[in-house]
Amino acid sequence: MNSVGALRTDCVYATLEDRQNAELRFRSAMITSTALHTGVALLILLAPFLIPKPVLFEFTSVNLVELTPRPDPVPPPADTQAENPASSEPEEPPTPEEIEPLPPEDVPEDLEAQRRQEEEDEARRREEENRRQEELETQRRTAEEAARRRQQEEERRRLEEEEARRRAPQKATREEATPAEPLEVTQQAQRGQVGLSLTNDTGTVNQQDQTLLQFWINRVLANIASKWDPPSRPPGSQEILAILHFRVGRNGEIIIDPETRPSSGNRRYDDAAVRAILAGQPFPPLPQGYRGNTLGINLGFRQ
Repeated sequence: MNSVGALRTDCVYATLEDRQNAELRFRSAMITSTALHTGVALLILLAPFLIPKPVLFEFTSVNLVELTPRPDPVPPPADTQAENPASSEPEEPPTPEEIEPLPPEDVPEDLEAQRRQEEEDEARRREEENRRQEELETQRRTAEEAARRRQQEEERRRLEEEEARRRAPQKATREEATPAEPLEVTQQAQRGQVGLSLTNDTGTVNQQDQTLLQFWINRVLANIASKWDPPSRPPGSQEILAILHFRVGRNGEIIIDPETRPSSGNRRYDDAAVRAILAGQPFPPLPQGYRGNTLGINLGFRQ
């Protein structure tokens, strides 16, 4: 029994060995065939480069013609050469013709008209832009002037209200104050007449300080009268009177600009009066005895 099994095992091993040998032979044959085919393909591809090219020699064909000697040229007669001596001289080369430049082409009329129209449009645009800038500047100045006047009016009302509150506790001692009538002072200027009156709603002053206030008024009038330069009045015309109102603070500075109340009817005369008031600054501070922070002044200019 064991011998039979061993025999079978040997048969199996023999069969396996035969198969392996067959596979090896097959692989070797495939490798050899592949190598041969690859070599043939490479030989076919590289054959044109391996075979040397034949050297080609150029041949030039020449026609053999029988050459016959030419006779010597016969010189021309001597008299012919004497008759035409200038013929032996070389001819001068022809001078190139001067090419005149072409005249400039005329600009078509429609292009010229278009150019003029563009220049006119550009000038019109610049003029409109300048006009617009001037209008904006005028509007800005008007707005600034209106704002300044509103600010001055608000400041005037505030000061008047503050002064009214300050005067309220002084009603008991009002009999010691100056009379309610405005103080009238007039000073003769070099040309024309300047009169000043103090409004009776700005404060009070003790009787003992009346002299100091009078001195302050005289100094203000002197400053303004020295700057008063009225325009000439036509002969035979009526008297001109302009009354201007302005307000000063305790330090003598004008806090409300002069304005006509009423106007004289002559714009030049009113403007000259305003200039005299502004040019008369600085004014001295208000007297210590004056009970108030501001002083309203009505100043009359008569000519």
